[in-house]
Amino acid sequence: MHTTRTGIACALCHAPTTEVVYLVLSAQSPFPQRGDVQDRWCPAGCHQLHLVQWKEAMPLPPGGVA
Repeated sequence: MHTTRTGIACALCHAPTTEVVYLVLSAQSPFPQRGDVQDRWCPAGCHQLHLVQWKEAMPLPPGGVA
């Protein structure tokens, strides 16, 4: 299941980022077991305006797809 949430602060402008997270569910638990960040972007547009700096400063955690 995918969901969108507020993420960590942007390293370039310090605005809260938005993340698309894949939640791994389990039949044994009513709560998600873990969340894998699939994508992240800055609402101020840093991910488009400063693409190279963004990729260096804001890498996706292991398991994320870019």
